[in-house]
Amino acid sequence: MHIRLALSASVITLAIHTPQALAQSSQAGLSAASATAEQQDQQPKAGVTVLDQVVVTANMKLEPVIDATSGSSVVTSEEIDRTQATTAADLFRNVPGVGATQNGDDPATAINIRGLQQYGRVAVTLDGARQDYWRVGHGSGSFYIEPELLKQVTVIRGPVSNAYGSGAIGGVVSFETKDARDFLRSGETWALSEKIRYETNGEGKLSSTTGAYKFNDNIDVIGNFVWRDSDAYKDGNGDTVRWTGEEAVSGFGKVTMRPADGHEVKLGVTVQDYSDFITGSSGSTSATLSRYDADTKVRTYTGSYTFNPENNDFWDFSANVYHASTEADQFQVWPRSAYGNSRFYEVETTGFAARNTSRFQALSMDHALTYGLDYYDLEGDSDADHFGKGSQDVYGGFLQWEAGYAEWLDVTAALRYDGYSLDGTSKATNTTPSQDVTVDGDRWSPRVTIGVTPIEGFQLYGTYAEGYRMPHMQDVFRQNGAHGTGYEPNLLLKPEVAQTWEAGVNLQYDDVVTAGDLLRVKANVFHTDVDDYINTVATGRVTRSENVGSARLQGIEIEGVYDYGWGFLNLAASFVDAEMRDGIYKGQTLSDTPLDNVSATLGFRAMEDRLTFGAQYVSLGEVTRTLSTSTTVYPRADLVNLFANWEINDNLKFDVAVDNIFDKAYTDPQSAWSTTSDVEQGKGRSFKFALTGRIGG
Repeated sequence: MHIRLALSASVITLAIHTPQALAQSSQAGLSAASATAEQQDQQPKAGVTVLDQVVVTANMKLEPVIDATSGSSVVTSEEIDRTQATTAADLFRNVPGVGATQNGDDPATAINIRGLQQYGRVAVTLDGARQDYWRVGHGSGSFYIEPELLKQVTVIRGPVSNAYGSGAIGGVVSFETKDARDFLRSGETWALSEKIRYETNGEGKLSSTTGAYKFNDNIDVIGNFVWRDSDAYKDGNGDTVRWTGEEAVSGFGKVTMRPADGHEVKLGVTVQDYSDFITGSSGSTSATLSRYDADTKVRTYTGSYTFNPENNDFWDFSANVYHASTEADQFQVWPRSAYGNSRFYEVETTGFAARNTSRFQALSMDHALTYGLDYYDLEGDSDADHFGKGSQDVYGGFLQWEAGYAEWLDVTAALRYDGYSLDGTSKATNTTPSQDVTVDGDRWSPRVTIGVTPIEGFQLYGTYAEGYRMPHMQDVFRQNGAHGTGYEPNLLLKPEVAQTWEAGVNLQYDDVVTAGDLLRVKANVFHTDVDDYINTVATGRVTRSENVGSARLQGIEIEGVYDYGWGFLNLAASFVDAEMRDGIYKGQTLSDTPLDNVSATLGFRAMEDRLTFGAQYVSLGEVTRTLSTSTTVYPRADLVNLFANWEINDNLKFDVAVDNIFDKAYTDPQSAWSTTSDVEQGKGRSFKFALTGRIGG
């Protein structure tokens, strides 16, 4: 039996001139590394905010975050150090509209943007390479990232990110590792650093070693090695949260070559190995619940080429190729009756992307025409039928036009084509054997953005954007199953289509209260409808994925900084509601929403800006988790964290952080913890101490 579905539609879209969107976004393979390094050298330590950070935006150009006409944010290296992140989820405390979580017994992280997550609704990339992974159980749609490897993280919220590839109707999260130019100081040809850290809750230990060497102005290399080990941690009640310890070894290497003026080639590899115990339902008190000794290996290989010659407006070319794989081997250790059973998961993504921007002037306007292609092949294999194994080929192209007039008007119009093909097997019946099947589809998705700056420092923008997300292999092909039910494939699933209206304002003012201070604010409202939303439906003893109707997500996001030299105040807040508009779940809250999160950071600088210290307030709003069999509401949790970063001298740094200082007992609502657990799974009070030494010459 060969099933082939074809979908195609033409729709006009408005897409906001979404530059800033954090995007080192992957699929274009862009990197703001060298540019940001040079800019940081030119900027004073105080008086420069996160929103002033220059990144590659959703419009695929370098510009400050505050100038981006989109819901975009950046997590800088300074913020990564300040947070002393234990997990990738820790990096998003100050990012509005984003919920990031990590099960305590699984080092993988899941990202929710504006209420959308899992199975490619949020595209996650590392140095331009997609990070795709799923498994059997409650941890699907996750990825593995060691925070110590990173230089910065960019986030683009909403389908305006679709220039960077297919499927990301929720948005894009782009992780970027360091370049040698980020690590080496002016005049240095080599440098070496060693960071050691200890965390009290869970006896967490970390060693991070980084080295870089510049052979000449045209060739440099950088490498990093990280070892991390921890025991089970305790919650705010002082109870041990079982199975939350782990050991991880990670590292990356990168060489950058500049063979001629305007040409740059980067080759990189990132390796991550995790060893831990996972359970079928984290934190459950069930004596019969399965537990596994898990070994997970993550490999990412990247290559990129850029060509941007001076005095040539036709060429601003970038291309990248990548291969990313995640392999997990799990050995069952409980219950005793099943001891020795094993299972494996292997997910591989191979892809490339290329784009070019040509600039010209006409009709008293500055124009930029960007055009490109991208493709990836996703392969999933497992010895568990309800994993949903198969292959997925995704391809696309886009054309984007930008125009600016007299520094007060910006217009962006874009059109993207997406196509896909899913190959897998049907489920055998009493009369029909399992057969190879193919499901495919395609669509055009336009977008438009208009930005207006009526007075200096005050910018308004509006956007309409559409996104297209094909069904995932686990949605379509999983079969058989657990819990006494049988998973059924659904070869007739329709792709999801998201339509988003967004309006926002960007404010940037200097010398507001006192000389030298500055205020930066980004605020936006959005309204998104997702047609043919896919969810898991259990009917009797049969469970399968179905198009359950239309989902509506709407909300407000605010991100602001006030910096007055010897101190600063950062604020990030989002208030997101999401529910089903129609279908069998009409009126029900979408799982893992609402995302009513608030964070505020008050910081101070002293000792000629060598000492930064302060406090952070984080509020995790009430969240509803909906599974196919039950619904759980997690109450609001308010946490307070402290931090201090002291540059003792140019080569020695001491960092201190206290997370959850009031030892609040809570359960992270975004996680997949079991509702039958007898402990709170959020980590209780934890002290972190880190010392970093550096030499170079």
